[in-house]
Amino acid sequence: MTEQEVALFEALMPYAAQETTRIRDNNVRFVHYTTAETAIKILRGGEMWLRNSVVMNDFSEVKYGMACLQAAWKGEHGQRLQKLMAEVQADLPGIFESTFDAQFNDVHSETYLVSISEHATGLEDQYGRLSMWRAYAPRNGVAFVFNNTPFISESNALNAFTSPVNYATVDSFADDFKAVVDGFEANLDTLKELGGGWLHYTLLRAFRAAIQSTKHPSFVEEREWRVLYAPMLLHREGLLSEQQLERIPTEIVTLGGVPQRIFKIPFRNYPDEGFVGATIPELIERVLIGPAIDSYMIAQAVIGELTVAGVQNADQKVVITGVPLRV
Repeated sequence: MTEQEVALFEALMPYAAQETTRIRDNNVRFVHYTTAETAIKILRGGEMWLRNSVVMNDFSEVKYGMACLQAAWKGEHGQRLQKLMAEVQADLPGIFESTFDAQFNDVHSETYLVSISEHATGLEDQYGRLSMWRAYAPRNGVAFVFNNTPFISESNALNAFTSPVNYATVDSFADDFKAVVDGFEANLDTLKELGGGWLHYTLLRAFRAAIQSTKHPSFVEEREWRVLYAPMLLHREGLLSEQQLERIPTEIVTLGGVPQRIFKIPFRNYPDEGFVGATIPELIERVLIGPAIDSYMIAQAVIGELTVAGVQNADQKVVITGVPLRV
């Protein structure tokens, strides 16, 4: 992104900008908990799968995020934002609201994501996080610990975006929304130059991310981030090109007996566009083997797939945690 784009990102998405800076400055790694079967598919296929939020266990949180956003939009800060939008383009508030309402079904049914979590050093680096094993991989579990580089990249090579989850109440969400409006006002002259079309697209992206990345505060210990992909929004904006479909292809698969569409992000770099660190040898820092009867067998299978993927000394990257299996 250009300096101007970075400044506007910090202004219009202050929470995401703040959290991204924290991750970068502290070199915080991410982790993805899954089953051993899925882990082998990820390594063998060389790609991460993004699933529809409708079929994921966090679907109810979409409604929670929407409730927080609606309350903020209708409140004093939302009214202030609409007045500022009208200074950029007189009819923009009405156009934006109509467009967003029309696209709300897309938020429910056409947003694809994969969840990752912040990963700590110390005991967590050796054993993982018990609550995450229990929730996402209670039996034959595997956790991929990722370097953060591609997740916090400023590149638009994939048109998929990493968003920190905001564990907010309705009131604290309103405070975060106020920060967005303050940033809008501080950059009003620049936004006028960019025009209503640019602002319309940017706010749509920000609002969709807010809905998909807001959770009840009781989940705060998960420290979750989400990689979000909205193909219908890209289609509406004329950005779902052949190149885009090649970079994030789609497929119908059956998971848990349910046929469903997924999108796949290959572990691939696009250095000319500033997207690097995404190949398996660069990305995977270590692999934790969690609760399992056959931990050794799973570890050997993972080591084998890592080796095929080009990881040097793969056996040194795989850790059998010894977390007890509850049966």
